[in-house]
Amino acid sequence: MSVRDKSDSREFLLEHIGKLSQIGGISHFTHADGKAKGVSTLRVRTARGLELWVVPEKGMDIIEASFLGKSLSWHSPNGVVHPAYYSSRGLEWLKTFAGGLLCTCGLTTAGAPSEDNGEGLGQHGSISNTPAEHVSWSEDWVEDDCMLTLFGKVRETSVHGPNLLLERTISTSLNSVSFSVRDVVENQGFESSPLMILYHFNFGFPLLTERSQIYCPSRAVESFNTLSRDSENRWHRFEAPEKGAGERVYFHQMQSDSAGKVTVVLVSDRDKPEFGIALSYDGSTLPQFVQWKMTGTNHFVLGLEPANCKIMGRSAERKQGTLQMLAPGERREFWLELSVLEGAEQVANAIRASAAL
Repeated sequence: MSVRDKSDSREFLLEHIGKLSQIGGISHFTHADGKAKGVSTLRVRTARGLELWVVPEKGMDIIEASFLGKSLSWHSPNGVVHPAYYSSRGLEWLKTFAGGLLCTCGLTTAGAPSEDNGEGLGQHGSISNTPAEHVSWSEDWVEDDCMLTLFGKVRETSVHGPNLLLERTISTSLNSVSFSVRDVVENQGFESSPLMILYHFNFGFPLLTERSQIYCPSRAVESFNTLSRDSENRWHRFEAPEKGAGERVYFHQMQSDSAGKVTVVLVSDRDKPEFGIALSYDGSTLPQFVQWKMTGTNHFVLGLEPANCKIMGRSAERKQGTLQMLAPGERREFWLELSVLEGAEQVANAIRASAAL
């Protein structure tokens, strides 16, 4: 059922249902098997067909996202893994990386493993394997729509080390096919701390196909390695999964609009552009954009990753003079929104609004 098929009024809906869960809302469940055992999940459903699985044990990340029953995200072979299995050594982050729609990387390091000021740092940091606290959720009617909101606090702390608090709010509504993520990171310590954050959005089949195409306001593209450079003129297009295909990584300089927003559009089928997503974010606090293009078998995935850093690691950011720092008591806010695009008109409007270059 779509609420928009009827009168859209709260009164009409409440006359026709026994409880909100009949058409949408937020519910809670806990995984009971395998390495996911004990991981609690908040299932969010809108009456328009958008569904999200938010995982408090994994830093309030979004493991699953689907629209009308079709997944929007890529799931890694690991599946959901309890944070008890997480290791911060080297590349072992990959052993617990579930993929999913959103995996947050940070907060004091992101990207490749490195050694910085005598500290060994693993890939992508620990925040996506840190359980949230003070988790809450609500379903609140505002006139004829019901606002669905989730909140949690995630801490990255260490004795004689950083004391950072991330407060995450995820918001959507019963009538919506979009959601927003609002993060506030505060340094609650008494010394300045590195702040590295990367929003690792992972899109997969059936949204992502060999006919998919990206549209975005990219002013310049920098290739990460030789393989990326050899196919740099095709960064925006996809091909069928290929056994043994290597990963390609590109760094984009995005042009913000007059409001400071950047919008990236992924179209499922460039020959029939009737379905896709639009990812928007604040370009002032997330000045970097990393694209991960992986077209291998079993690993057919597109990573769209707004960030305040690149992926060479904290040591490289410090040496280049680009490492962002958060002063004691300072707060930094990040905002992102993802919308599902239905129909040729919505896709065309989103591409036009993105000012794709």
